[in-house]
Order: sequence, then structure tokens, then C-alpha cells
Amino acid sequence: MAVDADKRDRILNAAMKEFTKGYKNSSTDAIVREAGISKGLLFHYFGTKKDLFLFLHEYALKMILGEFFNLINLEQRDILERWRQVILLKIDLVHKYPAIFAFITAVYLGENGDVAGDIDKRKAAFSEAVYPKLFSDVDISLLRDDIDPQKAIDVIVFTMEGYANREVSPEKTLDDYEPEYERFLKEVDAYITLLRKCLYK
Repeated sequence: MAVDADKRDRILNAAMKEFTKGYKNSSTDAIVREAGISKGLLFHYFGTKKDLFLFLHEYALKMILGEFFNLINLEQRDILERWRQVILLKIDLVHKYPAIFAFITAVYLGENGDVAGDIDKRKAAFSEAVYPKLFSDVDISLLRDDIDPQKAIDVIVFTMEGYANREVSPEKTLDDYEPEYERFLKEVDAYITLLRKCLYK
């Protein structure tokens, strides 16, 4: 896809903004208006609305994951400390790239219409690709000897993911979450303390 850099950035920024409404509720007319281009040029560069949406989703994930794995310290082998590090990094990246996170949140919580199947497949692929890397080489010797290490790791993942999913709402914007970060971190630390007491030596 040969596209002028300025036009490409305008299209991607406009599309990201529009798609925060959800795939079904977004309009290519609004995207071309915001980007200052013709609809013909949009489709020439990106194909259909679906093609643009999926391209933007992949672009956003690659950008965030690339920076995330550049920053995370995988030498920290305590899985609970590593998970806390993940949460703090995510908050930092949300502040740095609010538009990208608003888009990604809308993708995972919104009505995705005929791209829902593609998004579900990508969610599964994302977990398969990221989680093994994120939780590789953790120090299982920290865990109690009388429990299965993999089940202990599963409990940690299910607990922390479950809490994060409970806190996310399609009605909230990133600005709504801003005043909640301190409470969120306190509750995360409380769960980490409880998990450490239950699962560690």
C-alpha cells in the first residue's frame, strides 16, 4: 500500500477517532470528512471499511505491544511483581497514547458487526502470542510446594484479568478512568497481597 505519509496519518487518526463509536456506528463519510480526502481515495488506499478497521486494529496493537515489550523488565521473575509492572506500564501507555487505547477499548467492548468473528480470532491469537512471552521464565520455586504451579499461575491470571474486566465499561471514556487510578492500584495491590498469602511459601 503506497500512501503519502501525511495522508496516511490523517486517515489513521480520523479513522481511530471515528471507530471509537464502534464499528457498526462508525461512518466512512465522517472519516473522509475529518481526514480531508475523498472517499474514493480512502477505498483506494485501504479497500473497504472492514479492511480499514482491521488494518487499524493490527496497527494499534503492534504499536502498543512493541513499546510495551521494550519497557517491561522480564528479568523480574516473581509473577505477581511482573503483573504489577504490567499494570503500571499499561497506565503509563494509556496516558501516552490515549487515542489508541480509546480505539482498542471500543473494539473489545463495542458492537463489531461483521468484523466480530475476525476480532474474536485476533483475541485468541493475541493471548496465544503474548501470554507465553509475558509469563515465561517465572520463578515457580516461590510457589507453595503442595499446589500445581500451572494452576497457581492460572488463578493469578484469572483473578487479575477478572478484576480488570470488571472495571471496564463501554459507557466510560478514558477521562472517566483518570480519577480511579489510585483506587484501582490500591485494589490491585490488595489482590496481589491476598494471592501471595494463598499461593506463595
